[in-house]
Amino acid sequence: MKKVKLYRPNETFNKNHAYKILVDGEKVAELKDGEEKTIELADNKSCLQAKTLWCGSKELIISDSDKVETVKVCGNKFLNKQMPFIGTLFPLTGIVFFSGNNQLLKNIGIVILSILLLGLIATLTIWKNKWLNVSKE
Repeated sequence: MKKVKLYRPNETFNKNHAYKILVDGEKVAELKDGEEKTIELADNKSCLQAKTLWCGSKELIISDSDKVETVKVCGNKFLNKQMPFIGTLFPLTGIVFFSGNNQLLKNIGIVILSILLLGLIATLTIWKNKWLNVSKE
């Protein structure tokens, strides 16, 4: 059996959500904010992944090794800290581009709102496995 030490640093975001740790698709542990755990895995190759709510991380391959591997599980700083501020662009775009009678500004506003909406939908669906980072240390 190989041992993997899981470490989750203290975070200001996602602090109320435990990260579920999946090995080959099966839940083996939960990591709370600032927590550290050691898990044992079978000797063959394993895929480790973290999940929270509907989103998660990319899979990390844990290879055969006798030493204890340390794996850091943390949130993606851009998606968890800066992304919520993009939501403020929706009303600002509406105020700036739709407050007058200029048709050109309204068309530009529609294009900007469409791009923002497509980016938001893509982030929540296509890139949902980039909300968390799992990396060896």
